[in-house]
Amino acid sequence: MLIETWRPKEGSPWEIQQAELIAFTQKYGRTALPANTVRELMKLTPRHLHSPGSLLLLAKIKAEDGPRLAGFSCVTDYGRGLSLVVVHPLYRGRGLGSKLLGRQISVLGKLSCRVPLSSVSGLQMCFRAGLTAGGMVKAPGGRSELILEERR
Repeated sequence: MLIETWRPKEGSPWEIQQAELIAFTQKYGRTALPANTVRELMKLTPRHLHSPGSLLLLAKIKAEDGPRLAGFSCVTDYGRGLSLVVVHPLYRGRGLGSKLLGRQISVLGKLSCRVPLSSVSGLQMCFRAGLTAGGMVKAPGGRSELILEERR
């Protein structure tokens, strides 16, 4: 498994790459993610990704017909904007989400995520990546979310 930082592909506009990430998110992460997270991904621009505290990581596997996306993590404003991890079901339970978050932390130096208390797998992923509880908030719609942070 290769985890790489997103770079614009030669001859491929951001909109095409973004559409692939949105389709991946809608297929494999839609039920676990709040709708506003998907909307934030839809609004994302290359300028956002080049801002301080922003990083898009892609986890790829080698397949017979070329590299395939196994998961990705996208953070803007050190997680205060967008904080998203989506992993293909075939690769869940192998620590890939935690590895993506760990790489985010090592590159950015600090990270903050909001995870619904009902998302046990999301909470486990964040704790395995080294994040610790920093507070709790009520999200729109009334559900409780834990704020998980890593600061160096």
